Amino acid sequence: MRLTIVAFTLGFIGCSYPASGPPAAAADPNDPSCQIASDQQHSPGWPYDLAAFKTTVLPTLTGTCAAAGCHASPQGQGGFVVWADAAPGNCSYAKTFNAFVKQLDLANPTNSAAYVAVTGGDPVHPLVVDKKDPMPNALLTFVKNAGALANANTPPPVNANPFDYAVFQTKIQPILDTAAGKGCTNANCHGAPMGQGGVKLNALAAASSPEMQANFNKITSICNLLTPDQSKFLFQATHLHGGGKSAVVSAVEATTILDWIKQAAQNAPANGGGGVSPSCAAPDKFNLDVFTTEIQPILFGTLDLNSPGAQRNTTGCSRGACHGVDRTGGALVLKESATPAQNLQNFACFVNLTNPTSSPVLLCPLNTPGCPKTPHPGQNVFLPGSQDLNYQRILSYIYGSKTAATPLDFAFYVRQINTIFNDVTAVQNGAQNRTCADTLACHGIQSPGQQPPNGSIFAVIANAGDKTSLLYNFAAAANFTNFVTPQGSSLFLFPTDEISNLANPFATGLHHPGGLDFAVNSPQALSILAWANGLRPDGVGFSPNWLVAGTYPVAQITDPTAIDEVNATPAIFDPSGAAQFNGGQWDGLFSPSSVVDLNQTFPQAQNSGRVAYAVAYVLNTTSIDIQAQITITSPNAIKLYVGKQPVLQASDATVGATGLAVLPAYATSKSVTRLLVKVFQRAGDQRFEFQARFQDQFGNPLTNTTGEIVFKLSPDGGI
Repeated sequence: MRLTIVAFTLGFIGCSYPASGPPAAAADPNDPSCQIASDQQHSPGWPYDLAAFKTTVLPTLTGTCAAAGCHASPQGQGGFVVWADAAPGNCSYAKTFNAFVKQLDLANPTNSAAYVAVTGGDPVHPLVVDKKDPMPNALLTFVKNAGALANANTPPPVNANPFDYAVFQTKIQPILDTAAGKGCTNANCHGAPMGQGGVKLNALAAASSPEMQANFNKITSICNLLTPDQSKFLFQATHLHGGGKSAVVSAVEATTILDWIKQAAQNAPANGGGGVSPSCAAPDKFNLDVFTTEIQPILFGTLDLNSPGAQRNTTGCSRGACHGVDRTGGALVLKESATPAQNLQNFACFVNLTNPTSSPVLLCPLNTPGCPKTPHPGQNVFLPGSQDLNYQRILSYIYGSKTAATPLDFAFYVRQINTIFNDVTAVQNGAQNRTCADTLACHGIQSPGQQPPNGSIFAVIANAGDKTSLLYNFAAAANFTNFVTPQGSSLFLFPTDEISNLANPFATGLHHPGGLDFAVNSPQALSILAWANGLRPDGVGFSPNWLVAGTYPVAQITDPTAIDEVNATPAIFDPSGAAQFNGGQWDGLFSPSSVVDLNQTFPQAQNSGRVAYAVAYVLNTTSIDIQAQITITSPNAIKLYVGKQPVLQASDATVGATGLAVLPAYATSKSVTRLLVKVFQRAGDQRFEFQARFQDQFGNPLTNTTGEIVFKLSPDGGI
């Protein structure tokens, strides 16, 4: 319906549809423009989601932008061309996609030319749509998701690159120089000063030279590991192009190229989604200081958390027979002679930020399927399962990376954890008259990147209040948590001085330099443990933690409000359209009991009726889907959505109303499940509250001890 309205609007602003669209663009397999753009050895379209492009973007482009006088092919307006007949599988689809993504800004999505134009930023653009409209929202989400993926990855260094650099130098580069007696690197082809077709190659590059490295990077960027035989490099090498003047390799050379790409596909770690991902997590997503002092010693074998204080063990990954020597073809290299930054860069190539527990750096030492080299040549290094403390620390470090794929919740951190750092009473009950974030003697800093005055590697911005500063502190604190065993979190061990208690398996026996700040059973310690463990239901299955917004005047439960109940996926600080609460933003409600009391959060005089919303996102941590029963109990009228589907509505939920939901296993779905509870307080209702209980299909409660589910108050997460 929205697209129909937009198309109708275009008729009034001077863009009329032609009686028949432009002729279909014939697919020419020899035309590079008919191929979806791809780079850095990723699948076609990376980092953009082609499925999302097909369903949420393409209909708008072909239905509105492809009108005559607007952006219709072959000319288009403003240098942006859309082919009206674009559909998956034809040349027009690839051309439209390639043209569209050139209008996007991954570093600053709201700066994208396509978004700016349709939301009023371009005064001469004929179509202007409100920013709250689903169409520009879908466009912005598409760009943001691509930006997040692009920023989370970086091309791997030579050794960790799944493409064998040695084979490239000895077999592939000679083909580039000599194919068909003239090669691809000659000055009239890709060896030209600016290259050809976006591909610049160096002729007769010396072994291991910067020119050889540049050629390697360029060629691997046009290879496809998901379908090696469809790689752009292979296709171009075996087909005439460039007006028929290009070199075409021999059948033997084509086989050599294909075998090289296929071997790279085997070397690349599985990404959990049925394909391979040779890209690396960007090193700047990790805390280098924490890696240097806590992770690298484990990898070197100089620290064994299972036997603290013991002499160097025999399981260090950096041994010469293991990963301590230079290799290529997707090899993990960890050298004691390298800098921590170099080792972190290599380490990051074997981390899966989308699905951390599937990271090869964890799977291989467990000698489990999913390791790129199965069986692992080093056999079992970690103890089975997740009981190995070294495994736990490395996994927690990955969870602490600057990425959305973490089970730790940002909203809970903002309202329950960061406040501890700035609370004078949290340090020896106020006796020191200073906070943990004190900038003169403790962990406080004024801006990112500074060293705290106490010399610690844990630094937090003092009195952080804006989202950017809070996200910085969130990432810093996450590095000192242990999601598998929260009691092993440094964030808990140090301020409670439990770090000196040798009865605790994580203790070092040394006191916290700041002394005992608060007790192990104090509210501060319990909040830290709750956060480090991921937000869970209580012991009988009730969830007390929700993201809330309100209130909105309505006459009945079915009345619409400013909230898009079907599609809204809010996070803390997002606008709610209800200005009387929290400056018009969504915020966390963390109830001390199973009852979520909305009267306390929204203390206003009752009127003819009002609605509040509560949202949470469920992570199913098990390996199978959960057939869940969600029971909402309330003296008010309620409605529950699971995902985009309403699963229950009741005018009286006093005795509880139950909806059924499938919570997909994160290992297969790679997604969280949105829950939205709509609560309607009628004029005569004295209470304004609800309880939400979670059980499996057999009625067994899903609890903090059984551990099946984790809640987040933002629409992201990973496990």
